[in-house]
Amino acid sequence: MTRVLITGASGSLGSAFARHLIESGADVVCMLRPGEGPGGLEHHLHRCEIRRGDVTDLASLETALEGIDEVYHFAGIAITLNKLRSLMEQVNVEGCANLVKAATTAGVRRIVHASSISAIGYPPPGEIADEHFDISRSSCVNSYMITKRAGERELLRGWRTGGPEVVIVNLSACIAPYSDRRYGWAMLIESARQNKLVAYPLGGAAFTSIDDMNFGMRAAMERGTPGTRYIVSSVNLTYRELFHQVSEVVGCAPPKRAVPDTVVRAAGRVGAVVAAMRKDPLRSPFLVPENAALSVNRLFYNTCRAQRELGFRPTSLRDSIASVDNWLTELEVDGLISALGSEGRRGSALRSVADHD
Repeated sequence: MTRVLITGASGSLGSAFARHLIESGADVVCMLRPGEGPGGLEHHLHRCEIRRGDVTDLASLETALEGIDEVYHFAGIAITLNKLRSLMEQVNVEGCANLVKAATTAGVRRIVHASSISAIGYPPPGEIADEHFDISRSSCVNSYMITKRAGERELLRGWRTGGPEVVIVNLSACIAPYSDRRYGWAMLIESARQNKLVAYPLGGAAFTSIDDMNFGMRAAMERGTPGTRYIVSSVNLTYRELFHQVSEVVGCAPPKRAVPDTVVRAAGRVGAVVAAMRKDPLRSPFLVPENAALSVNRLFYNTCRAQRELGFRPTSLRDSIASVDNWLTELEVDGLISALGSEGRRGSALRSVADHD
């Protein structure tokens, strides 16, 4: 049986894809960083092999890839914060160079890289981008876009110089559980659950369901053309349309007011000032200039190549939104049980002290 390794397997997308492969009966090896917890793999650890490795450490990759036939590469820094540029270069760029080098040594047949539509570039107003979009015409530029594009180049260079076949899947914004509740789409859904979705920006974006991501990644491995990019995305939505879908699934009132672009950009500038006062970039406010620039544009993409060559057929986002909603409910229940358990232990301790008085 073909042995497949998934990098970034504890993350939101990597773990979703790992669960999909495991449940389909594949021989799956999940690579986690040394000391890293299982994340979204928590309930599937007994059904896969865990190997420790870090894409920034070539030697650890060479060990992790022993006996591996195919690699799905999900590991990466996926936060649009320019202050993380150095870390993004280490993981998104040097990590790809290390991976293709180690995979060449290990005799891996093919790598499917979970890249981003950001690496395609952000289309100007009124345009829908495809794989041929000229990135020099991008309406926005940020460190995430630059490093994801550079990582693709490293993988393709490795393939062209005798390494494993490389196929690139450019995913749009994926809505999946186990995502970052500070910056990920889970934050939006959590806000809806708390009836805090009161307004929406005037821009829009492309979004991908979990099922479509899973299909696109597997299809790219099975029949994608080496050296080719495939945009995989379920739907192009304005933020008003997205917020209404989320509200319907969660069961709350949809926002009725639009936020003018000038207000979004001003909030981003305020966020930049706050971020500058905080040493940890991950404590930056959600809205900084990088995100504000994306929020006011309609960044839409065309999936014709994936439909034509991979047999991709986009599906609805609703099940993915519901899966995040269910996951957030589980976290709330787990938190309540933990709190009750702590209170119970505290009560037992107090009773024990009272018994000895």
